[in-house]
Amino acid sequence: MDSVATIDIAALFGPAGPARAACDAALWDGLRRTGSVIITGYPDAERVDMRARSGLQVFDLPAAQRRRLTTRLEEPGNPNLYRGYWPVSPERRLKNDFFDVGPADPVPGPDLPGAAMLSEPTPWPDPEPEPGWADTVRAHYDHLNRVAQAMILSIGRSAGFAEAAIADRFEGAHSTLRFLSYAGGAANPVTGPDGVRVSAARHVDESGLSLLWQEAPGLEAEGPDGLWRSIPMVPNAISVHVGSVMTGLTRGAVPATPHRVRASDGPRRSVGFFLEPALGAPLTPADHKGPVTVRDSYAWQLLKTFSQRPHWQDVVKDPELGL
Repeated sequence: MDSVATIDIAALFGPAGPARAACDAALWDGLRRTGSVIITGYPDAERVDMRARSGLQVFDLPAAQRRRLTTRLEEPGNPNLYRGYWPVSPERRLKNDFFDVGPADPVPGPDLPGAAMLSEPTPWPDPEPEPGWADTVRAHYDHLNRVAQAMILSIGRSAGFAEAAIADRFEGAHSTLRFLSYAGGAANPVTGPDGVRVSAARHVDESGLSLLWQEAPGLEAEGPDGLWRSIPMVPNAISVHVGSVMTGLTRGAVPATPHRVRASDGPRRSVGFFLEPALGAPLTPADHKGPVTVRDSYAWQLLKTFSQRPHWQDVVKDPELGL
């Protein structure tokens, strides 16, 4: 009972009935007990490890090629600002390089100053790390999106919300597939009350749901009981962590999952898929019946959040100032 549960979620991709209801209950119990679960048994699961490791080859590209993918906050003159390569930076609390991939066909959000960058296309390396690399990464995005959509509907059902009310918020693709690389010895200056040395300090993701895959151990989730639990390495499996958006949609019924990454002497790579609402979707509770405005939209929240971060302040303005 002290470990994170491993749950076969094959029933989520079948019809409503006893098997799906049992899977919903197991996921709900696991998340409420430890804050995170490991999932297996989803369609195409046997390709997860292969696709994740293939995508991580972006970090093996020559430095000059990685610079061409880097956002123009770090490489002025590059066209991309939001998607693409982000080298480790003193301003960020997570001490890693990462490469962000967005949807194949981004759906624009509300007409807000600065919002156009949120639906920009993903820059792709040319030449690729290996033939067919971009196709493999795109397949991984689509696969994890399908799994995350099934998961969030399951959690919503268990929290007592109608499927349609949850599903509507995540239509109009905006989610992010992120490849991460921590250098050996990378450490954050912030440690927990338990004194653990970390490369990613305690945080919750600002998403609906996060699916995380790790090439080496180090990821830990904090349960509602305050205990930190190691996320085990399971072949072709991923861990599930609730984001703050889902907490808001369910009026707090589904708490976000605090998690962290222990620092290690050697390098560490991982992959995250962050299920995000459509840019124009309101972040009001899923059972909200009243009017909504652009201030309720996910795009508004993103711009508001970015405007308060030091490395974005000269680029993204508080959306309040644009109206």
